[in-house]
Amino acid sequence: MIGKSRKYCAPRRLSYPLWLMDSLVDIYAQLFYKRRSRPKVDSPRFLILMSGHLGDALTMSYLFPFIQKAYHKCTIDVVVGDWCDPILVNNPCIRRIIHLNHANTNRRNISKTAKWRDHIRTTRSAIKALKNETYSAFIDLRFSDSPFLFLLPFLQVQKAVGFGTRGLGGLLDEEFFLPDREFHHLELLLDVLGAVGINATLADINPYFNFPEKASQTLVQKLPFLNQAQPYILLCPESGAASRFLPNDFWIELAGKILRQQQGLLIGCGQQNQTKELLQQIKMAYPTYQERVYDAVAQLNLNELASLSQKAAIAFTLESLPAHLCSIYCPTVSFFYNGTGLQFFPLSNFPILIFHNHVFSKNLSIERPGFVSQYVEAFDTDVLTRAMDWVQTLNLSHH
Repeated sequence: MIGKSRKYCAPRRLSYPLWLMDSLVDIYAQLFYKRRSRPKVDSPRFLILMSGHLGDALTMSYLFPFIQKAYHKCTIDVVVGDWCDPILVNNPCIRRIIHLNHANTNRRNISKTAKWRDHIRTTRSAIKALKNETYSAFIDLRFSDSPFLFLLPFLQVQKAVGFGTRGLGGLLDEEFFLPDREFHHLELLLDVLGAVGINATLADINPYFNFPEKASQTLVQKLPFLNQAQPYILLCPESGAASRFLPNDFWIELAGKILRQQQGLLIGCGQQNQTKELLQQIKMAYPTYQERVYDAVAQLNLNELASLSQKAAIAFTLESLPAHLCSIYCPTVSFFYNGTGLQFFPLSNFPILIFHNHVFSKNLSIERPGFVSQYVEAFDTDVLTRAMDWVQTLNLSHH
């Protein structure tokens, strides 16, 4: 309906321009796009789109088995930024990965101009790759910034579903918006799948990550001590946003508690120099235990990190990809500092404890076995004590 009231997931300075754009898009959609001829598709074919990052790609992949269960012998193609390849290239559910590097979600250390050049280049290549394809459904799973709805006029799809929260929703056959309450992001994505006949709940999700067998071999080559019979504890102090980092003093105090209370090696993982510096500070703070602190920063790829998680007794992480990935394979303690709270709480296969300061998620949790979340106003010694008390209740073992 032209002029429909929409609830944009955007600040006020963007809401009015989005409304103005949508006023024109709605007219175009009603007069032209919605009257397009719908292609005939011999077997179910789904195009899944997500402009987010590694964590988004991982949790998005949890939905693929539901699509395959509902539509046997279906085909799943995905459109993502090329930075998502480490998550998706080994996923057997996917037939084809098409790259589109959205400028607004590109975190590479290049200029804005370079990001938009890459955006335009990959948009053209994506349209070229998709123009001769036909799909039963176009499903864009991005509800915050930067969805890929602008591709729709160039594609042949029977039904298009997604979120109208960032504009262009008039192109969709079924348009979704954010609820007026706190929510888990996968809860919203499952609602979207319901529009194409796929029904599941959060409780039905079984988190997984496919990585090649050779990752275990290359991991041992890089970390030969893994063949020794001792437990390993992972420390992953990085996040995708600098505003969600915790100070080094927090991690140094945590490391001290771990080293004194637990056996085995403490392995620091990440990609940034500041994590290497943190591990050096930990060794200096606890010289008695420095032989038990190992720096694996910038040494492991994503597949090797997953393999290492399988061998770990427990992992300590920030709100980030490692929180989702590690909790698939081992017990996890995760610190959600300045995060989104319930919206991106990890779904885990092992016990998980989350400390967060998201006020609107204060009394909220997820009904899954072994899941515990606690609201805190400060990330201090008390939080670390509570974390280690929880660890003591676990029967930690070397997998």
